[in-house]
Amino acid sequence: MKPSIFAIASTALVLAPWAAIHAQPSPPERPRKKLIEYGWDVPYPDQVRKDIRNMEKRPFDGIIFRLRDWNHAFDPRPWNEAQLKPQFDDLAAIEWKTFTDNFLCLYAANHWKMDWFSDPQWKRITANLRLSAKAAKIGHCVGLVFDPEPYGDNPWAYPGPSKDRSFAEVEAQVHQRGAEFMTAIQTELPKVRLLTFFHQSLFSELLDNPDIRDRQTRLSRHPWGLLSAFWNGVLEAAGPDARVIDGYELAYYFTAREQFFRAHHTIKQRSLGLVPLQLRGKHAATVQAGMALYMDQVLGLRQPPERYLSHYMTPAERLRFFEHHVYYALSTSDEYVWCYSERMNWWQNKVPDGAEAAIRSARKKLADGQPLGFDIAEFIAAGQKKMTEAAKKP
Repeated sequence: MKPSIFAIASTALVLAPWAAIHAQPSPPERPRKKLIEYGWDVPYPDQVRKDIRNMEKRPFDGIIFRLRDWNHAFDPRPWNEAQLKPQFDDLAAIEWKTFTDNFLCLYAANHWKMDWFSDPQWKRITANLRLSAKAAKIGHCVGLVFDPEPYGDNPWAYPGPSKDRSFAEVEAQVHQRGAEFMTAIQTELPKVRLLTFFHQSLFSELLDNPDIRDRQTRLSRHPWGLLSAFWNGVLEAAGPDARVIDGYELAYYFTAREQFFRAHHTIKQRSLGLVPLQLRGKHAATVQAGMALYMDQVLGLRQPPERYLSHYMTPAERLRFFEHHVYYALSTSDEYVWCYSERMNWWQNKVPDGAEAAIRSARKKLADGQPLGFDIAEFIAAGQKKMTEAAKKP
């Protein structure tokens, strides 16, 4: 017996929404997780060009490297493109293969008395930023790293040179400069990946404060208080294909997996407390959660050693500590994790025994959909106890 016209129509009505949903284009694939190397072994373009085949034997997806002499974002001196040409040539000659995601680094050190209110200075600064972006483009980099840490005069502290201006006035100006910063970079790199080590999440103690006046007062007293306005300016100017990655340097000091998940929540949700309402949707589309690894911190390399938890662990426990961090940093990042070190050198084979194997083990488990397979809570607690006891000794 054939179904009635009514039954056919009813079925069509039920199936129509399902068909409409499944007729839509598939959503983009989740980005592949990428581990990026950075540290005191940071190379220059000529070094990368000469040694790239050996460098790519390491367990990374890319590196952070820098131009020689021309690497400060707030440098108001005009850069000479002709002087940069030898480095541009080196960048163009790099034959990347397995290092797919590479970044040129810019620092925020304010060595030349940058003034947020100086239009002539900022005309030169944005021209220099365009050259930085051009260098990254020539070198087939995915973007730039911006390290906001003030290694010298602090550009983020209010009032700075603006003693006769209110915090609101300076904040508005810094917001504008943040937009100019991003616009300059996007002239060469409209799909820029801008990785930063500190973002809105730096102000964790303010993110849930509902009192706007109190929050602004506390920002005005914070040594990095103007950074928030800068990032809102960057976000406002960001194009649809740009991404800003909060690299969350505070992850250096984590001791438990839950901290990585909380950090992701802070970056993606709690940070909205410092983002203007009209930019919150854009924040969701543009800002990615990154994570950071500090090898010296977890492998007992920091000095003086007795001040740091990893000193009170066995060598095997340190390697598990590190593998744990690699696994959960990658698990909780949206795409990028940067792996930082100081007292070692990947390119000169000066790496602690077992460190590379720990990275490869964590990455394989994650790629295979496997759990980490061990817990670190017991030896973390034991190490903390030893550390506390040692601190009590005269």
